[in-house]
Amino acid sequence: MEKQEIYKAIKSIADELCRDGKTFLRADLAFELKKHGVQSDSSEVEKLVFEAYCFYRNDGNISIAFVTNNSRTTLVADYKLNHCLEQGHMDDALSIAENELQVTENSFDTLQSMIALNLETAMVQGASKMADILTGTSGVKDVRSKASTIFDKYSKMVEAYHYAEDNVRGNINDFTSLRSDIEATYREYALRLIDIYGDSIKMVSPELFDFNRIEWLDVDNMLKQIELEYSKIQEKCGALITDISDSFRASLQNSMKAYKSTANSNKTLGLAMAGLGMLDHYMAASEKTNRLRGDLQQLQSSVKHDATRIKADMARLLVIYKTLNDVVIPKANVYLRFASQLMDSDFKSMTDTLYGDANVRPLEEERQALLREIKSIEVEMNDHLQNIDVYKSMVGELTTMLESKRPSYQDAQNRKPTKPFFLMNWLTFGNANRNYYRNYSEWAAVCAPLIREYDNMQVDLKLDKEELLSHQEAVNTVKNEHSRLTARLNTVSKEIRGKIVCSDELKLKTLKYLRDVVAMLKLGREIAESKLDDKLLHRVDISNFKESSKLPADIEQNLTEFTNILADNLHADRRMANRLLDDVAELAGEDRKKLNGTQPQQKAQTPAYTDEELNMVEDKAEETLQRGVALFDSVARLKLQQLNGRIAAAAYDEQLKQYTKTFKGYLDKIDDKSAYLRKIFTRINLADNEEERKQAMEMLSDISGYTLSMKDFTDFMNGNKQIEL
Repeated sequence: MEKQEIYKAIKSIADELCRDGKTFLRADLAFELKKHGVQSDSSEVEKLVFEAYCFYRNDGNISIAFVTNNSRTTLVADYKLNHCLEQGHMDDALSIAENELQVTENSFDTLQSMIALNLETAMVQGASKMADILTGTSGVKDVRSKASTIFDKYSKMVEAYHYAEDNVRGNINDFTSLRSDIEATYREYALRLIDIYGDSIKMVSPELFDFNRIEWLDVDNMLKQIELEYSKIQEKCGALITDISDSFRASLQNSMKAYKSTANSNKTLGLAMAGLGMLDHYMAASEKTNRLRGDLQQLQSSVKHDATRIKADMARLLVIYKTLNDVVIPKANVYLRFASQLMDSDFKSMTDTLYGDANVRPLEEERQALLREIKSIEVEMNDHLQNIDVYKSMVGELTTMLESKRPSYQDAQNRKPTKPFFLMNWLTFGNANRNYYRNYSEWAAVCAPLIREYDNMQVDLKLDKEELLSHQEAVNTVKNEHSRLTARLNTVSKEIRGKIVCSDELKLKTLKYLRDVVAMLKLGREIAESKLDDKLLHRVDISNFKESSKLPADIEQNLTEFTNILADNLHADRRMANRLLDDVAELAGEDRKKLNGTQPQQKAQTPAYTDEELNMVEDKAEETLQRGVALFDSVARLKLQQLNGRIAAAAYDEQLKQYTKTFKGYLDKIDDKSAYLRKIFTRINLADNEEERKQAMEMLSDISGYTLSMKDFTDFMNGNKQIEL
């Protein structure tokens, strides 16, 4: 009845959350359930949620309302495999693990596609075209559109990496759950052997690999850096579009004024001045746009770097996944399906007779209860260790974000208006208050959201630190409880051995099963100790081109010198002014004749221009000419940036090539091992009898099969040899 009250509370919370479109972390739910006797956030909360889910006939709201503390999966989905193991539904548990492995494989396909899209985007050239040079805002809008496309694809790539990471983590959790059952089997049968043979058998607890040592790319921080570059481009685009639009209107107005002011006396001069004014505008716009394209090139280069790094790390994660999918979990699968069965056939029935005595039976029952408690507490310990890893990551991320936002936060706080003293407001007839409220409203619109965000992150950081400390303390408590239970288990086992009367006849009867049982236990311990190579634990790194590959500095220096020479030696003069006016006059004449439907005739005598007119054109032409030099410089520097980007891309590809080669070596070994294991699995599944199955099972070991010679038999029975499990 007490549990049903908890189920009812869980159902009520789930319904409310789903109604509001929200979810609870497991820690949030644990807090809400404290009033119902739940002590703290632990695997027990997950179990209660699953039980409530089943109690309410697979309730849809309960299935989606509660998520793990890292928000990566629901509590119901996360607990299904453990539930099957607890209920003894081994086939269902193994089926869940296999299905999740398939999901992981699909997630790698998705990630591969997103990486390819980002590498493709990163190579898009933002080259300056003549059409762009002769436009106003079109070039800026093109940059803005490309930047948006790049950022959108990058965000999806980060999401795909998270999805693949979450699935690999899930596969690891599945194995650790299966590993717990293998440990339990190992412990139970090892104790049975020790009951019979005493100190001649030595049980060695498996050295369990800590999968929490695996590092993952901090793609969220990478995304923040890219988002920062992207936001700067967007801000510049918005400002530049406004600037160019204003410049266009101003240039057009000035050109019209120039034309009108001179058209009455000299239409050619008016046209020339108007044309030079507009040309100056377009070149200025193109120059600014080219600088913007340089920022876009930088963004593309950053995306190329990150996409290459994610691709290299994906190769590492693929090795981890293949190790689990092709080797570790299939071995665990076969072991859990057949090992106990093979050992139970004769050995267990014989040892069971040892525990039939009235003095021994209660002790054996207590030992079995202790074994179940130890298994349960090991699952709980693993859960706390996983959450410690989660909260350490969250604390680190929040700390970094707060540090980066602290200057903006302090500036916003300092800018907060101060309410005037009432006397000052009285003396100003209320103007002081009105100014304050206006200033406060403006401040609140700009700064208040930042302050709220910063304050909320501080609260989150405090809560996450508390949760981290809680799980760390829980681990210590659980370790102490594990030590207590283990000590009690050892005491009970000694008492059992003291009360058991094991005849030499029984020892000889069980001796023929000894080799097989020892081999099975050694295999179980080996599978439980499955680990990853240290090289697979560390996230990959791709050196940034800024530190590795770049055009020599003298190239940029030479470009600067060249443009300076152009600027110093390329000037407008009287001759250029005359030529320009003549060309404009000729062009205007040609256009008029075409409009009138007449054919052009022989060029008329060049009109004479006044010194004032020539000076006006010369000055404007000089301004436009220098603008052209600046435009040339911007185009050349953009080309240099693009060349640097290609050099960097080549450097990234070379590093990727090395990583690919390394991880392919791992994959080749896994493929060889997998092919060998598949043959063994076939023999195990098709075996006609238990003896054939035992022989095939022993071939699963990475070490040579365990054998006992006649001398070993004799030494063992005489107490001169100890078998280590």
